[in-house]
Amino acid sequence: MKTMLISLVLALTSCNLKDSNEPKSVKTITKENDVIKKDTIITYNIDGISSEGTEAKVIYKKQKIYESEINVYGETGQVKLTYKFFSTDIEVTENSYKYKEDLKSVNSKDDLILSNSVKYYIDYSGKVLSKNIKKHIDIFKEFKVSVPFELK
Repeated sequence: MKTMLISLVLALTSCNLKDSNEPKSVKTITKENDVIKKDTIITYNIDGISSEGTEAKVIYKKQKIYESEINVYGETGQVKLTYKFFSTDIEVTENSYKYKEDLKSVNSKDDLILSNSVKYYIDYSGKVLSKNIKKHIDIFKEFKVSVPFELK
């Protein structure tokens, strides 16, 4: 009788421990998945802009596009475009750099020389909303083709 009682207590105790641990780990996994769904960074290659390559690093918040940093690489320099997405328009910051030597010799930011910087706004069709913008790089149509604005 004593042995049966001890066996019963051990069996119930081990079942209770097992049950109490499962929900905690499930909650942790769910919480981690929620964080991933809310803030996601994806890098896309954009074709048809530069033979040396064009890369867009896109930040999604709550599965909607929030910001993108685009690097357009060229033989003599590169352009870094930053798109910040708002409800009705997009803020564009465009920085053009020249290489001190050539593309293959770039090892750090010190090998780049800022040659032009401009900030302006566009709408979601790519039309420039800011006045007095003399020169800008228009790659928004290619960007829209390659980059989803919402994750599903």
